[in-house]
Amino acid sequence: MYAVEKKFEIEMKLKREMTNIQELKAAAKRSSSLASDVCNVLGACEQRLQQLETAVLPLYGDTARLQQIHHNMEHTVTALDHVINYYMVSRDLADIIQAGPHVGSTDSLNIYLEALDKLAEAQNYFNKNNPQSVELENINQLYNAGVLKLENAFEELLSRNTRPLSPTSLMDMIALEEDSSVDSVSVSGGNSTSSIALETMRAAAAWLSAAGRPPAGPLLAIRGPAALNSLIAFKDYLRSRSMAASPLMRTKNILHRTDSTQRRTSKIQKVLEKRAINIMMKASQTLEQSTGLAIGPRRSINDSCKCLSARDAPRARARLTQYPLPADSEEGSDAVDEREAEAAGSLAAALCRVARREQRHALGLVPLPRLAALLAALLKDCLALLAAEVERVCLRSRKAAARCNAGAAACWALAARLQRLQPDMQRALHPASPAPYAALLNSCTHHCVRSLEEWVEGVRGDSAAGAVDGTVHQLAAAALAYCHALAAHMHVIGPALATEAWYARAASALTASDRNALMLALYMRKVLAQLNLSLRNKSEQYPDALKAIFLLNNTLYLLQGLQRSGLLDILMLAEPECEANYRDMIQDYKNSYIQSWNKLLSHLVLDEPLPAKLRDKDRQMLKDKFSAFNREWEDSTRAQRSYSVPDAELREALKRANKQALLPPYGALHARAAAAAFSKNPDKYLKYTPLQIAAQLDGYFDEAA
Repeated sequence: MYAVEKKFEIEMKLKREMTNIQELKAAAKRSSSLASDVCNVLGACEQRLQQLETAVLPLYGDTARLQQIHHNMEHTVTALDHVINYYMVSRDLADIIQAGPHVGSTDSLNIYLEALDKLAEAQNYFNKNNPQSVELENINQLYNAGVLKLENAFEELLSRNTRPLSPTSLMDMIALEEDSSVDSVSVSGGNSTSSIALETMRAAAAWLSAAGRPPAGPLLAIRGPAALNSLIAFKDYLRSRSMAASPLMRTKNILHRTDSTQRRTSKIQKVLEKRAINIMMKASQTLEQSTGLAIGPRRSINDSCKCLSARDAPRARARLTQYPLPADSEEGSDAVDEREAEAAGSLAAALCRVARREQRHALGLVPLPRLAALLAALLKDCLALLAAEVERVCLRSRKAAARCNAGAAACWALAARLQRLQPDMQRALHPASPAPYAALLNSCTHHCVRSLEEWVEGVRGDSAAGAVDGTVHQLAAAALAYCHALAAHMHVIGPALATEAWYARAASALTASDRNALMLALYMRKVLAQLNLSLRNKSEQYPDALKAIFLLNNTLYLLQGLQRSGLLDILMLAEPECEANYRDMIQDYKNSYIQSWNKLLSHLVLDEPLPAKLRDKDRQMLKDKFSAFNREWEDSTRAQRSYSVPDAELREALKRANKQALLPPYGALHARAAAAAFSKNPDKYLKYTPLQIAAQLDGYFDEAA
């Protein structure tokens, strides 16, 4: 039972599977039929597409060729228009070029420059593509004419806007040189070119530079002489100011002033001249008394007093002898003046301002690579003018040094001014080389160093005799004034002397915190040593007493001058014992002066003691002693009353020393002789009492004596 059911179930499953297989076969048949139909359709489509492609591809090629032909035609038309413009440019721009550039504004100038650019472009085209074209010749002529007109317009505009700086403008710039805003003030105050004109010139110069024709020639031809004329006018202005500042010139101007209504007669002129001379003499004497410096030519004491009355002569003698006339008071053609050195320094400062002005003006007018050469050429004559002026002042200073003129130190003031200006000058000359200015400064420093040695040689060879009254020699006054003037430029003198072998060796053996002061101290030691030797030689012309007075006056004058001016502290760096040495010399000269009385004192010493009762030979001995003493005393008094001792303290000290040396022996001998009847006419021999001797000693070296 169970097996039958199992078999029936299997037969049913087999029947269902057979049915499914039949259905699958039918479906496969239908699918194969559909696939065949689709393939037939796709094959037909592919065939049709191949036919379409065969028909369309030639059409695409034709279209591309037509587009290329169209593009070529457009490019040809554009190029033809461009070329036609090159052929028409000379006719189109002829009017603009013939009219020339309008430099009233940059806009009008730009129109002209654009026309030149078009001509240049056409010129390049024909040179490249058709060099034999007749049109090229027309363009070249028009272009060259246009460039020439532009250059002429630039030169005219440059000339119209270029004027030499006035001396007063340069003075204002120099006065502001220490101000931080000096550049803006000086340029705005001294620039004669308007901003519009400067922009126009820069636009024209930029085009010319780009065209290979930079306007360096016009700039050099116009700006160079203007800069030089600025300095020449400034130099003349300084010279006129210096002459006007001279007291003699002021007197001359007063004397030659004319009245609008009445002409002065020669008699009135002479009266005015005499009054002016008297005023000048009084003013110079007042200046001498207050400063120790003298004005006017050197005169001897006796010549000065010959022009005065007997009553005024001693006072004038005392005033003149109190302050010597230094050698620099001589008015000579070679004498250097501080105003000359100051003028040369001001000329250098003016050149610095002019160079800065030219530098700023040239910026934008020439290419930067050409700026250095242009500035060097522009300022070449200006630097030569300054170099000649510096050389002239230095040579005059050296001549003054050879004559021991205190004004020889003026060259150091000039060197200091040039050294201070060197950084400003380097900036003003940039990008040009500062070598010419550096060479000028080195030359000035060389002359200054040589002047120092020539001053020493001048002291050694000075032949001026001392004054007849033994007052301070003019050489001592000049040496002190010279050293004092040098101390003001110690920062320049020190480095200059450090390069000299002798000073370098001498300084290496000494220690000082201030090297510059040490160098000046070494030089001062050399000057003062030579001065002392020269003064000793000059003292040989005097008798013993006046010789000592002469050396005393000069040595004390030097010591006091060194102390008063602060130079002693500097000198002690090289010679620590200098003050003590000077004081020892002063004491030695005092002793020498006192010893000059030995001959007179010998007449007060008896050969043998006087007996209680005088013998004839004793009486005769006393008569001889007093006669010789009186004669020697009168000669000494007559001579020493004319001696000059300007220092009041030294004068009183010498008077006290004279009394201490003379009064005790004379008083003792006078008392003994007065008590003894050695003559019937004692007044003949006892002419002077000790009080009278003391009174006469008080009159020595006295201004009112």
